[in-house]
Amino acid sequence: MGEAIAPRAWGRHMAVCAAYAIGYTLLRNISVSHWNLPAGLRVACLLLFPYRYWPALLVGEMIPLGYHAWHCADDFGWRWSVLAAVPPILPLMAVVAWTRRHARLLLGAHQINMPLLLGVILAGAVFTAIGDAVVLSAVRMPPADALPQVDAPIVFGYFLGNYLGALAIAPAVLAIFLWQTRQAIATRDVSLWRSRLVKDMLIGVLTPLLVLMGLVFSSQGDSMQVFRIAMFLPVVWLTSRHGWQGAALGGTLASVAVTLTSSMVRDPGVIQAQALIAFAITTLLMLGSRIAHQVHAEQATNMDTLRGFQLAQQGLYLEELRLRQAADTLEHIGHTIRENHNRLLDRLRHVLPSNEERTYAKQVALAQHEMHRLANALYPRGWRERGVPATLREGPFAQAIHMAGATYQCELSGRGLSQLAPDVHMALYRLACEVLVYVLSRGTMQDVRLQLRGGHTRGQRWVVMRLSGLRVPGAAGQADQPRMHEGDVEPWKQAMTLLGASGLGISSIRDRTHIYGGDVHLRDIGQGVSVTLLLHDSLRTASIHRSASLRKRSGVSQGTIS
Repeated sequence: MGEAIAPRAWGRHMAVCAAYAIGYTLLRNISVSHWNLPAGLRVACLLLFPYRYWPALLVGEMIPLGYHAWHCADDFGWRWSVLAAVPPILPLMAVVAWTRRHARLLLGAHQINMPLLLGVILAGAVFTAIGDAVVLSAVRMPPADALPQVDAPIVFGYFLGNYLGALAIAPAVLAIFLWQTRQAIATRDVSLWRSRLVKDMLIGVLTPLLVLMGLVFSSQGDSMQVFRIAMFLPVVWLTSRHGWQGAALGGTLASVAVTLTSSMVRDPGVIQAQALIAFAITTLLMLGSRIAHQVHAEQATNMDTLRGFQLAQQGLYLEELRLRQAADTLEHIGHTIRENHNRLLDRLRHVLPSNEERTYAKQVALAQHEMHRLANALYPRGWRERGVPATLREGPFAQAIHMAGATYQCELSGRGLSQLAPDVHMALYRLACEVLVYVLSRGTMQDVRLQLRGGHTRGQRWVVMRLSGLRVPGAAGQADQPRMHEGDVEPWKQAMTLLGASGLGISSIRDRTHIYGGDVHLRDIGQGVSVTLLLHDSLRTASIHRSASLRKRSGVSQGTIS
């Protein structure tokens, strides 16, 4: 087993070494003096690869450097050749190892420790600039040529080139890595190249950069520098929309665009524009990481709010199940009492007078009727057997309206009403009962109309209920305060008793609708009063738990990598 695993591990190390050497060589060939791209590759690989692959990275950098030093040894001397063959990744390994031991780079699915990243990039630029200066001082020139001067502008140029190259590569690589890692956990529903970030980058960043590049090539003098500096403005827009990922990817495009406008080696205008854009990208990366942190905190708050609403919905659903169980128990008890009473009357029939027997029988029938009414108020039989629409058309709801002396119409429209979750049906019926009691308390009604409309918008089902009542002409209905605590109004009391309602006010009804993401609108004008409420389908427990588990798995996987 171990003998089979060892060649596979060595193969992975050799693949990492070869890939790093090839990437290093390609990036070095397209780099310029003030734009050293291998510095970004060096930082990104050290931050993302586990420690066990670091020797492969070291060997992968020594191969192209050693070949270049050996090839130019006759021109610059053996001392320069030895120093040039030392890979700059070696001192950076100590810095990255210390930072990874004391801090985490990846903090979440979209969060990154930006001060740590910029600190590593800055340290890498400083160490590489010092190393380049030492290598330059060891150059052996022909007797007729002067030795190169190693002064502050030369060292700053090396530093700026390494810092710009690292900013152009490392943040963008980390942004793509985080996206791909998150998508691997989320079963890759949407790829990076089809995301909103790439669309905004192509339309809002790449297109303006191409226009500005055309203006630079067609301009002369100071206007060229103005157009170069303006290339960081699209990056600001992308950062405002996508946080530090937008700053990383947009900054890479802006850096490439500025470099492509160079017309000579060590173009002073390009170097000045690159320095300004490097400062702007650094600031935008810090700002973008703060924006990402705020967005993550807002999403966590919204998730907690959704969990609270979910618990409230589950509580209401469990309460309705208890009421259904209580209603079934009451009916069972009523049937048992009636059977026992009939059995007792059969045994005492020869002892009791006929009038007393009829009295006892009426009392039993009345008790049976009250128990049935109470069970029907707790949980209507029509609801249990035929669903909410049939219960609202007929049953206790329509009976309560007819007892109030009003006509009743029920209209159902839309689609998907029967596909709503059971707890939404229960909440809809309870709210309809409370709204009916509220409307009847506003005055004597001659006509009541109930309208239900179901729908499906943006993947979410909803239902709208409107209950409107028309007062009897000349009836004195109080429009400011409901008459739910006065003793002279009987219809709403009868409806409340028949429907098992609690007599909630409009504010309590609104609170109930908020649990299902809805709202209530009250309109009381003239002879009519109307209450409209909206309910959304219940929150899916599986989707919320799935999102939470994905966030947890994402944090665990990134913690192991960092």
